[in-house]
Amino acid sequence: MNCIHPKSVLLVAKRGHGEAIGLADEIADWLTGRGLMVRVTENEDDLSPCLPAQNQTPTLVLVLGGDGTMISVARKICFNDMAVLGINFARVGFLTECSREAWKEVLGDILANGAAVSSRLLLDVRLVRDSATLLSTVAVNDIVVGRGNLARLVNLELFFADERIASLRADGLVLSTPTGASAYSYSAGGPLIYPELEVICATPICSFLTEVKPFVFPADQEIRVRVDEETTEVFLTLDGQSGWPLHKGDTVVVTRSSRKMHLVRYPGSSYFQKLKAKGFLRES
Repeated sequence: MNCIHPKSVLLVAKRGHGEAIGLADEIADWLTGRGLMVRVTENEDDLSPCLPAQNQTPTLVLVLGGDGTMISVARKICFNDMAVLGINFARVGFLTECSREAWKEVLGDILANGAAVSSRLLLDVRLVRDSATLLSTVAVNDIVVGRGNLARLVNLELFFADERIASLRADGLVLSTPTGASAYSYSAGGPLIYPELEVICATPICSFLTEVKPFVFPADQEIRVRVDEETTEVFLTLDGQSGWPLHKGDTVVVTRSSRKMHLVRYPGSSYFQKLKAKGFLRES
């Protein structure tokens, strides 16, 4: 685990959220008064004008919003290898784990002692149709290949490396990172996965008459999902935030990204403490 001592900070507030924007300005004043270079922005479609050049001091990014804002920002900045800390403005806050009330204590500790950083797996995703790549992007939490609005099952084929693993008839299939294992994949019956592992979890969604259980694959091999369906709408959804319609024969190709998401570890917390706090672990 790495440790950083930030000299500059980018604050990204949830777009249009007055309370988050107001707190970002307050934090910016506090950090500026302690000699840091600070910039404040809302979460726009393109954050590149706010990002430092590669040869500048690595920047700490503070995200003020919920987990959705955190994931959105992480996708946009992952190519710059900057550390991210979320300040929670939502209900769950699994990624944005710092509370609004604790920001001064947490940032004070970071300025005094540095920030421990947990590096997380990201996934490169390509949508291939007739040998042409229609989409190439990165996913933080999960990739879902599933049905549209109608409650009809879809036919999919799952491949690992060069081997066909299974065909399934289901509402869909979730491919998740360890970070995303506690989200949609978990709701669909997938396992919790320690977040710093280099694995990919494949979890069927409400499969019908097929004995395909969740798989945990090593991340060093390619995973493909092929659509074998022409009577029902099928969609590719990334991190629950963007989607594309799929056709029969389309293939979603998933590989380990060369980039990482670098999350600042909340001082004094652990992954298992977080699971207990969020209700994933309950002691008898």
